[in-house]
Parts: sequence; C-alpha cells; structure tokens
Amino acid sequence: MSSRQAGFSLIELIMVIVIVAIAAVAIGAAFARMSGSLALNEDLQRASQVAQECAEHILSRARAPRGHFAAVAVASPSTECNGIAAAGFNRVVNVTAMAAGGALCAAGWNCKRVQVSVSKGSAAVEVNFMVVQY
Repeated sequence: MSSRQAGFSLIELIMVIVIVAIAAVAIGAAFARMSGSLALNEDLQRASQVAQECAEHILSRARAPRGHFAAVAVASPSTECNGIAAAGFNRVVNVTAMAAGGALCAAGWNCKRVQVSVSKGSAAVEVNFMVVQY
C-alpha cells in the first residue's frame, strides 16, 4: 500500500507564487496608468475652467457700458488674466488687431482676435474668439 500524503509539492507552490506575482504587477501597472489618466483629466478640466474664466473676463471688459472696446488692450502677450487664481497653470493671452474688410471682419468694423492658452504639464487648452466693435 502506498502512503502518499495529500497536499501540494514545492514546485506547485512556487508556480502559484510566480503566477500571483505576475498578476499583481499587471494590476499595479494598470492602476498606475489609470491614476495618471485621472490626473491628466483633472488638469485638463481645470485648464478649461481657467481659460473660460479668462475669456469671460475679457468679454465683460469689452461689453462694459458705453462700449469700452478699447479696454481689451492689443498687447502680445497680454497680462489681462493674470489676476485669475490658478496655481500651477501657465496662462498666455494674445490679442491681435484684425484687418477690416477681410473674410471675418467687415469693412468699417474694429475687430480683435483673442487667443487664451492655459497649460499645466502635458495638459493644454486653448480658447479663441473675436471681439468686434461695429
């Protein structure tokens, strides 16, 4: 009669440990990718908010009572939105005068193209719009 004991051999236990270790590394790598993606999405969302706040600030100055269109200074880059709180985000506002009589700016109009760029790391957002006085 053979008296073999029930249980796992040493080789079987080592194989199970190796398989579990490979699975743990794969799960850890997937978690790290998801975490990085989440941080990028948060930065993109906040950059979009900052760019929108800056655009609204500029538009509010352009629409002030009695037509203060000149309040949107033609300077490149402008310091127009430096007062908006956004720690860690780089803001660049470019305002350029557009030639009247072109495809976008009719004759007799005073047009300015505004480009708001906000970035943090690899997250970058840009808002473009035109302010017109006619």
